This record gives sequence, C-alpha cells and structure tokens, in this order.
Amino acid sequence: MTQHAPIFCFGPTFRFSVASLACSMALLTGCSTVVSYQSHLPAGPAKPVGYPIPVYTEKMTVPRPCELIGTVTVAEGSLTMRGGSIEEETRKIIETAWEKGADVVRIRSVETPGFTRADFRMVADLGRYSDVWETLPLSEQDLVNYLDAHRQTLDPIEGIWDGAGTNPNRIGIIRDRFKPGRDFVGFILNTGNPAWHDGCKKMDIKRGVQPGSYVLDYYLEDFTKVEVTVILGGKRVFTLSMPTSDEDADFMTYSRSP
Repeated sequence: MTQHAPIFCFGPTFRFSVASLACSMALLTGCSTVVSYQSHLPAGPAKPVGYPIPVYTEKMTVPRPCELIGTVTVAEGSLTMRGGSIEEETRKIIETAWEKGADVVRIRSVETPGFTRADFRMVADLGRYSDVWETLPLSEQDLVNYLDAHRQTLDPIEGIWDGAGTNPNRIGIIRDRFKPGRDFVGFILNTGNPAWHDGCKKMDIKRGVQPGSYVLDYYLEDFTKVEVTVILGGKRVFTLSMPTSDEDADFMTYSRSP
C-alpha cells in the first residue's frame, strides 16, 4: 500500500457509531455474500471488536505510510439475494481487518447491485503503519513535577489540558525544541481511543507572530494533520475548529486543569 492514497470511518469525514454497527450486524444475519482474503504479509495481533480502524477510498490520502498486509474481497455467493448496503459489506471488511491486526482499510473498488449483479462487490487493501509515531516517555506525574519545578518560567500554554469534543482526551503540553520549527509538544495523558496510548504526540506547537498566539499542527484521530491557530493570551480555555469536509468541522475545547 502506498502512502498516497468510533467504529469505522471513511477517513476523518464520515463516521458510523457503534450503535449503528450493532444494527448492521443484525442486518447481516442471513446475508450470503462471501469474504475472501489474500495475504501479502504475516498478520499482526488481532485487534478487539470495536477498535477504530479508518477507512479510505482510492482518492483519499492515508496520513501515515503503510505496508500492505492483505487484500479482502467481498463477492456474491451462490444464494445471494438482491439488496444489501455498502455499510453491511464494509462491516465485513472491518471484521477481517480486526482479525488480521490491520491499522487502516483502503477501498480499491466498489461495484453496486445492478441488472447482472445482485449485491455489492468490494475489494479493499488492509494496511499496517510502517513508521514509528513520536511518543514522549513522560507520565502525568512526571509532567506535574516539571510544572512545579519551572513554575516561574513556564509559558502560558504549558500545562495539563482537558479536551471536550467528539473524541475527548487529556493532554500535557511542554516546552520541546527537538523537532525543527517546534517550540512545544502536546502529548496524550488519557484518552478513550485505543489507537492512541499515553505519551503519543497529539500536536506540534510553535509560537505565532501575534503575541499570545500559537500555531498548532493537530493530529486527528486517524493521524491526519490539520493546522490551527489559537490565541491564548491569559485565557485558561482554547477551542480548535478543524474542518473535516467542505461543510463540516470538528470542535475540540481544551480547558486548563487546575
């Protein structure tokens, strides 16, 4: 799989809830499309049911480099009846992705029902991230100790922040210039998303031109990077507006922890 390119979503834009997937599972009872799998690399450890695996179409860009571990085909069986939906067939691909330990799904082709075809036919590649995501070896207590020791010289954005939004999380922000062009780094302290663990980088931050402003490279749940500018000043709250399509946006409000 080339780089160009909860529970499951088409990239960061189209999301389906766990409840809707449960409904999809019920609808699948008795469906007769057949799933086949062609392995290209050894599978990894299986992921738990419900693990958020992003789904991309051929025209979408996968935000991290991946290696191709296998290809899934959903096709008609001998008893297939006309109908079904793309959500139902995508669910079958996701179940295979969980089983094979994939990180992403990339849909290669979709054929809809028609005069000569009773159901959907889909082909998708399963990918595994081939890079190493930056992680800081700091616990929340380590960060608290740092903040206490440098209280007199802290930048206003340094501290512990609780994010409320579509995917709430708790992050720490600390001074860090190891990456060129970066003044601070934000990293995960706590989140409900199993794809992100404690210490994972959530944002690269540099000071803006305007006093009290910061430019954030913020990483969405599927690791897509969006650039957001915030003006903090003396405020203890900032809100990020992150476009997910031409018409929609995600909002995340971070409040400084006391």
